[in-house]
Amino acid sequence: MKKIILISLSVLTLLGATSQNLQAQQEHSTYPDGDSLAALVKMNYVYTLEDAIKRAKETHKPIFFNCFADWARPCHGMNGKVFSDQKFCDWMDKNFVNLFIPVDKASNRHIARRYHVTTFAHYLILDENGEVIHRIVGGAELPEFQERVALALSPKTSLRGTREAYNRGERSKKVLLNYLTALYLAEEDSLFNAIAPTYTSQLQPKDYAQKENWMFARKNVNSINDPLFKYMVENRALFDKGVGSDNVNNLIAQLYASEIFSFITGERQYNDEEMLNIYLGMQKAQLPQDDSCFEVYDIVKKHGQRNYDEALAALRNLKDQQTRYMLDMTLKFPEATPQQSEKLLQYYGEREKEFAAVGSSMARAYRDLIDSRSKPQAAETGIAFSTGSFDELKQKANAEGKLLFIDGFTTWCGPCKMLAKRTFPQPEVGEYMNPRFVSAQIDMERGEGPELAKRFNVSAFPTMLILKADGTLVDKIVGFYAPDQFIEKVKAIVEK
Repeated sequence: MKKIILISLSVLTLLGATSQNLQAQQEHSTYPDGDSLAALVKMNYVYTLEDAIKRAKETHKPIFFNCFADWARPCHGMNGKVFSDQKFCDWMDKNFVNLFIPVDKASNRHIARRYHVTTFAHYLILDENGEVIHRIVGGAELPEFQERVALALSPKTSLRGTREAYNRGERSKKVLLNYLTALYLAEEDSLFNAIAPTYTSQLQPKDYAQKENWMFARKNVNSINDPLFKYMVENRALFDKGVGSDNVNNLIAQLYASEIFSFITGERQYNDEEMLNIYLGMQKAQLPQDDSCFEVYDIVKKHGQRNYDEALAALRNLKDQQTRYMLDMTLKFPEATPQQSEKLLQYYGEREKEFAAVGSSMARAYRDLIDSRSKPQAAETGIAFSTGSFDELKQKANAEGKLLFIDGFTTWCGPCKMLAKRTFPQPEVGEYMNPRFVSAQIDMERGEGPELAKRFNVSAFPTMLILKADGTLVDKIVGFYAPDQFIEKVKAIVEK
């Protein structure tokens, strides 16, 4: 599902000596199941960049750098699904010096800035001088993740090696494919998008069913109305054979989830006929009946028809916790009866307790929902957003002696809308931000947005930019945060 499909978290019980070492190096996790998943890790890690470089020079091995963030669910998912696999970890130990640093900690943020790490999960392969050979943004299950890491072991397939070949003027189909693959894994979208047409112009629709070309389908198919998506649905067996049914199902679910979420993020008004078309489309595309996309469809349909009791009951039964959290933060119940409102408050209270019991800061998000529903009369005096061109915003910030805060959003981004509805309007957010920032919201796909996205290397949404008054980047914040989490993230940047 778009921006939602994540590696599932399976909690096992095996503890090993190496994983206990990792546990000792980390602070207590604030993420549900974080400590349990860390305890499964069998990677033979070192914990400082200096130590990793020293060992790399001694062993002549490259460095695999796990750029960890405790708040990022995919990082924990990789602990449970990948870094707990003994065979894989043995292979990693044979080929790499393995480095683990929690770069989200204040003491390590200079390392994140040095290596331009802003999104998670995030992995780097460095040479013995600490320079980047290869970059992998995002997690994957085995054996796919091992295949991605292995690309770093040859200059013919690593990001650095393929970039050097391309810059030398090599343009064979194989060189183009290898370079584009490395750019895709590194999420260097601007370069990928600039170079990809040279390669894809040589492809027929059936060629996208080949494993090496699947990334182009994932990049280029952005809607259920795209011709290539329709071709894939009509030729489902060909794509299942070439790239695997799981990959095909994930893309289908991602696109239909985007359609469903558009009804609750304010992008379009709920419509029964359009919802029915979505349901029939998922059936025609042969999406498995147990895919969580059908559960989300059911919840959003009940909500759209104002069957709030049934929608709440379905929410309680939703197994995918990340999707459930996003629905909790996005769904509003404007016509709820007093009895339904009481049930909602009880539900939010139960969720708050669930997250508080494991020390998760997500508990505060539910407390905010309870407060906002209990006190609907409270005025929303949140961030005061300014309008104008980027140059005008800089001039305003300079004149007022403030920093510049840019909320980089897109119209299709669900978490962007959650920030706009749940976080930015809160009084405590405005109290902190308004004296310190000139703030603006800029669509990264319209007007000046694309140029700013390119200038500041924005590749995920939402991305919030903290800039000096002259437009110099101070730092970025990526993703949705509840009000207290958001304030803490900003404080960590401007008060360090």
